Amino acid sequence: MNSMPCLLQLPDEIVPSGLTFYPRHSKYSPYQGTQPLQDPVVLIHGWGADSQIWRDLPNQLSQYTDVYTLDLPGFGASVPLDEYSEQSLINWLDQRLPNSCYLVGLSLGGMLCRAYGAQNPQKVRGLVTLSSNLRFVANKQYPQAMSGLDFEHFSKTWRQDPDACLRRFKSLQAQGDQHQRQLMTELRNLESKVDIVGASELLNLLATLDGREHIQHIKCPSLAIFGAEDRLVPAVAATALPPSHSKAIIPNSGHLPHLSDSSVVMNKLKDFFGLQRANSHKRQLAKSFSAAAATYDAEAEVQNWSGQQLISRIHSQNTIDSIIDLGCGTGVHCAQLKGLYPHASVLGIDLALGMLDYSRCQFSDRVLNWLCCDVESLSLSDDSHSLVFSNFALQWCDSLQDTVAEIFRVLKTAGCFYFAVPGPRTLHELRAAWLQIDSEPRINEFFSIDLWQDSLLSCGFTSVSLERIEKMQYFPSVKDLMRNIQAVGANVKKTGISRYTGKSQFKQLHSEYEKYRTPQGLVPATWDIIFGAAVK
Repeated sequence: MNSMPCLLQLPDEIVPSGLTFYPRHSKYSPYQGTQPLQDPVVLIHGWGADSQIWRDLPNQLSQYTDVYTLDLPGFGASVPLDEYSEQSLINWLDQRLPNSCYLVGLSLGGMLCRAYGAQNPQKVRGLVTLSSNLRFVANKQYPQAMSGLDFEHFSKTWRQDPDACLRRFKSLQAQGDQHQRQLMTELRNLESKVDIVGASELLNLLATLDGREHIQHIKCPSLAIFGAEDRLVPAVAATALPPSHSKAIIPNSGHLPHLSDSSVVMNKLKDFFGLQRANSHKRQLAKSFSAAAATYDAEAEVQNWSGQQLISRIHSQNTIDSIIDLGCGTGVHCAQLKGLYPHASVLGIDLALGMLDYSRCQFSDRVLNWLCCDVESLSLSDDSHSLVFSNFALQWCDSLQDTVAEIFRVLKTAGCFYFAVPGPRTLHELRAAWLQIDSEPRINEFFSIDLWQDSLLSCGFTSVSLERIEKMQYFPSVKDLMRNIQAVGANVKKTGISRYTGKSQFKQLHSEYEKYRTPQGLVPATWDIIFGAAVK
């Protein structure tokens, strides 16, 4: 994501010097797409730069779990060591790392993570290395590395002029990368703190580190990521890793693929950490809404009201010639938009094929188009539509930032985006009642209005207008409320409510909900609705 980093430096008595803590982003619910990791992720950089080399990666990962970055001794905020043997560094790591964590190491940092993981298998839940070789310097037994002559020349340059050597190292890290110039500019702007003595000791250690024995003792799941055009760690090094280690080679990338191909690397990390559960979840979501197609309009009182409110907010523009309805459901609003703008093409998009089939039958006499695809990965051209409309659909997305970026991409310049989504107080009565029964979160914590604003502005939208309105719904009983929620397809946890289990729990829920019953004898349900408009 491109929002400002959510960074918190905790007091020294809580977090040792050199560790920076990125708490799981408070604006994100852990149930938007996946469960967070139970243990934190720790990022350890390589030689020549401190933790600034990670750039936005810690903040991206903090959408899902707690994250730490750790400066190696002599870099950033970590003081140098008296001794820089491999074992002393493993001991140093052991004093700073959580008792259970996931490790992500870059280059030298990855080599040290492997050494640590081999000695402390009970403490490392998973291991990811970026641009890390088993040996950094080649020998007769291991040729898949930098030649000894090249490394000696580099070391000599360091001894003669450390500043010049660091500039040269930045150039080497960017070489071969498809974004070499942009990457070089980014690296030049880094202001890493490097202790000359500590960096010298780590450079000497880099010449002798050999992870071929360590790799056999790593028991946790492991992923090794390489840049195909890396000039420091050749991608062929992947062939030396055992079959138990997953490998990924990023095309056209150099030594720092997390900078030049951040989205690709982030997806690899999400896959590895089990954070990419969207596909299976969305299949369940599509199935649920497909099954609800025939009953949806009769039961979706709030959603229908919200859609009408949203349509009334659209400013009439003669320039609207192509419209998208994202999460079009039964197609009701597609037909209404076509009526308002008869000369415009209208495309209804939904993940649920059953909804689209229903829409085609309902409006077979209208000139409307339909597309089944994921809102977070639209099969549409850039700058192709003048209006994007979405009512009660975007809250199902896993990444708000990616979704908003996709909408921005497909909009024409000066195109408009109108949307309505449930906000954080939606169904707060039901959430509170469930929490009195057990600690399992049953109701999704929807995106806040502040997060919507941050995402819209960071993606480039202007004229952003946001408003919250509470809409009340009343039912004769809790059972009727639950039936209504299920009738509109919202019967899986990601969509807002999980299935209750057992008669006893339902009786408890009914009892806890009684405190909200109105004097008229009705059961209330609050819908906290965010209405938004923005311009590209």
